[in-house]
Amino acid sequence: MTGLRSDDTATANATSNVLSFPAYHARSFAIGEVHSRPHPLLSAPRLLVQLAFVTEGGATVDHAVLAELCRRQGVPAPDRDARHYIMRWGRGTLYWERHSEFSTYMWEAPLSEGGKWKQSSPFGEGFNPPGPVMSGVRLEIHKAGGDKQLTAFDLDPESMCHSLIEDGKAEILTDFRQDGDGLTRLFVVDHGLTEARTGALAQRLIEIETYRVFCMLGLPLAQSLSGQLRRMEDSLAELTNAIRNKGRHESEELLGHLTELAAELEAQAASSLFRFGRVAPITRSSPSGSRR
Repeated sequence: MTGLRSDDTATANATSNVLSFPAYHARSFAIGEVHSRPHPLLSAPRLLVQLAFVTEGGATVDHAVLAELCRRQGVPAPDRDARHYIMRWGRGTLYWERHSEFSTYMWEAPLSEGGKWKQSSPFGEGFNPPGPVMSGVRLEIHKAGGDKQLTAFDLDPESMCHSLIEDGKAEILTDFRQDGDGLTRLFVVDHGLTEARTGALAQRLIEIETYRVFCMLGLPLAQSLSGQLRRMEDSLAELTNAIRNKGRHESEELLGHLTELAAELEAQAASSLFRFGRVAPITRSSPSGSRR
């Protein structure tokens, strides 16, 4: 059993010249990055489970976890600076990705009844997570026309989201609720998608859910800052009135207050820039559809 892909094999073999012109030294890496995260080719019925771990221990701990999984499967571990890796696991495939503050482990395999998938997944006994779980997704792909009816998904009608996409070739259902394992449930009903479109759709849906959860990390910070911002707004209004009414008589004192207020605002902006500046990766294609 061998690993299927790492950053080295994902890099495109771009030539050193383009139309006889010398190419930029980092061109090969830039071109290869487009192909470094290929979506899987999937056909219904299929199950995908992804866990996103906050890597508080850093890249070293994350790489050690992946290296242990590789050792158990008898495949070589990727380089320490790798950001993507794929390996066979049981009847399915395990996909690993490293991001700036978290890493994802996604396993896809044939869909089985009940919770039997946990016995053959990489997340069973012997798996040591690289950090706490922030996002967990379970996506099931079902073939249309079978015994599986929409009511069989047991979704909460008050929060159910049902979309018809790909010109009617697929349905997406979720209620954003978690199952008994704490995984957010997503369902895709296949009405005739190709394996490539099914894989791309599944990957995009999981990415949307993962980044939806991580974007909410900024909510507590925003709530804590709102009160401070209101106080600074009131202070600024008072200073503006004082400047207009007192003129030059107390200019140095008013300038000092204004400078203190500006410094406090800059400090708050610097402390919150990282969290509010986090964005999801650019996807190559997005399924379009309407919510019903």
